Amino acid sequence: MKPSPIDWRARLEACGFEGAELVPATYAAHVLWSWREPLAAEAALREHLDQQPDDKDSLKMLISILQENGRASEVVALRRHLHERRCHELRIPEPARDAAIAYMEAAETGGAPPERMADAHVAALFDLYAPSFDDSLRGFLSYRAPERLVDAVRSVLGGRRELDVLDLGCGTGLAGPLLRPFARRLEGIDLSTGMLDKARERGVYDALRAGEITAELAASTASHELIVAVDVLVYFGALETLFQHVARRLTPGGLFAFTVEKGTEPGYRLQPTARYVHHLDYLRDCASAAYLHPVLVREETLRKQAGQPVAGYVAVLSRSES
Repeated sequence: MKPSPIDWRARLEACGFEGAELVPATYAAHVLWSWREPLAAEAALREHLDQQPDDKDSLKMLISILQENGRASEVVALRRHLHERRCHELRIPEPARDAAIAYMEAAETGGAPPERMADAHVAALFDLYAPSFDDSLRGFLSYRAPERLVDAVRSVLGGRRELDVLDLGCGTGLAGPLLRPFARRLEGIDLSTGMLDKARERGVYDALRAGEITAELAASTASHELIVAVDVLVYFGALETLFQHVARRLTPGGLFAFTVEKGTEPGYRLQPTARYVHHLDYLRDCASAAYLHPVLVREETLRKQAGQPVAGYVAVLSRSES
């Protein structure tokens, strides 16, 4: 970090803060920023970051200060450092880091998004979160997407049972016990081996395998009467190819049930949450191109983000009988 000529301790004292020489630089930065002293706050943060260059919270605060003061060009290197640190924490392999950083950058800046999150990024992220995933989703995020989707499936199926069911991006298998009553055979696919280990512990799947769902569907010759994707398509922007592969793996009259987060702009958008949202018209276009026909579409609250409800769609599509 480049040193700043501003004496942030002197600015604290000038503003009437006693004992400035004893105040930690990070605390001083918060105080100075709240007092509309951005240059002094920046100086305090840079002094701290000289000693602890990987302090994520301080880096984020410095980025915010620079952006608020019209110095966006100075943010690029700081954000890159932050994203590289995140890749290191996730243990993303070196060859995949540029793609992961581009994804994180697009999410934060609103830049042109990639069509999906990179495989290595997904696998690393969910391998890390697997041990605490269920508790976090069910508690802090009030995650209810599996229940919403299975309610929709049940209303379409009526009394139909004994189906061949495929759970795309099954994760820790939260949907597994809910899908089991419909299934003659229940299979799951996920990129994260850590998540699959958790799913295996539930003892409800007949088969679990690691793989990227689009590639697995493309390579498969199996047919399924029900394919589901619960909270999976939020890591895909473009859905055309996936929908086409799903349609090929469905039996005539088979169902594809999925959840997405609701977008209000055409097509799809990558959000600061690093999750995609999709417009309903885009979903209809993707379905139509794959000869999948909407049977049921509901707008639902799927989870919470920062304490606020997240609106999404639960959709059930059918492959034509012919």
